[in-house]
Amino acid sequence: MITVEEFTAKFERMRSLIQAKGVGALILSRRSNFAWLSCGGENYVVSSSEGGVGSLVVTPEKVYCLTTNIEVHRFLEEELDGLPVEGLPYPWYEASEEPGRTLSKIVDGNFIGADGPGWDLDLSAEMVALRYPLFPPEVDRYRSLGAKTAILMSEVCRSLKPGMTELTMAADLEKACTERGLEAYVRLIAFDERIDRYRHPIPTEKELEARAMVVLCAREKGLIINLTRMVNLKPVDADLKRRHEACCRIDTVLNLASKPGVALSEIFQQGVHQYEAEGFPEEWKLHHQGGTTGYEGRDYFGNPTASEVLTAPSAVAWNPSIRGTKSEDTFLVTEQGVENLCESKDWPQIESKTDLGTLKRCDILEL
Repeated sequence: MITVEEFTAKFERMRSLIQAKGVGALILSRRSNFAWLSCGGENYVVSSSEGGVGSLVVTPEKVYCLTTNIEVHRFLEEELDGLPVEGLPYPWYEASEEPGRTLSKIVDGNFIGADGPGWDLDLSAEMVALRYPLFPPEVDRYRSLGAKTAILMSEVCRSLKPGMTELTMAADLEKACTERGLEAYVRLIAFDERIDRYRHPIPTEKELEARAMVVLCAREKGLIINLTRMVNLKPVDADLKRRHEACCRIDTVLNLASKPGVALSEIFQQGVHQYEAEGFPEEWKLHHQGGTTGYEGRDYFGNPTASEVLTAPSAVAWNPSIRGTKSEDTFLVTEQGVENLCESKDWPQIESKTDLGTLKRCDILEL
């Protein structure tokens, strides 16, 4: 449920940024920022683009929707319904020059900031920081998204059969997401030897023999949930079991270390130490370990120099991997601890015990 109260609170954050940077207006064109301020609205036509066909223009006094005459009515009636946003349309056939002239009517003579290049001041980095911490309605939407995604992921993974191709699995994920009103933002599928070879496996015509890794990032109302599941069509051998349990302990350390006020570099380093303790000291170098998430797949990645500090509530998606396996869910960071947003209650679990504590992590599903 979109509330004017949520929109108003976000508008106040925007006003503070406008004042601090001395601009007359701030233009939000990225899908992530449009969705954030509009409390879940979308501004895209081409889903693969991170830039939309309409922008929210924020001035110290009000918010406008800058777009063509093609889009303005739908945006105001469906994507911005109930919000105090005024349409600022221009003819679609004059799109190369008209947006600037239209903007001059409300910010004439003032510098213009934006969430990307092309205007007077690029404030894209400042906009990422402005999205933290999450508001209570965003947390509610995140929990709903996580629950739906966990269920569909389990259903689709349980349909795996020998001879199925990675492309078919990707299509099944897309269909399951679409039927629930979600967007399959990222689908990575690897069967058998491709799991060992590639950390970002784009789906191919490879047919399933015995092992599968399924990665899904699903988006709804701008928010993105990230999770990975491992499936075997034959009993898991001792070596793979050892690797997966080690990966889960690393994942547990990264999530339990994710506390308000802690820098990402510190959390990352604890994960590296756990890799070493598990006997896999070089594996972290072969793939990024994840980081904070929300309206982008990752806002900030954990690495040795990441100075960004966690706030609460916010979301993290760590994804440690060891050759042949991976562990990943999206967790909510709160003052009381972390909460798994995509907990899979019908999936086999590992009680992953570490020096920082214990978390339930997803085991390899044997079909």
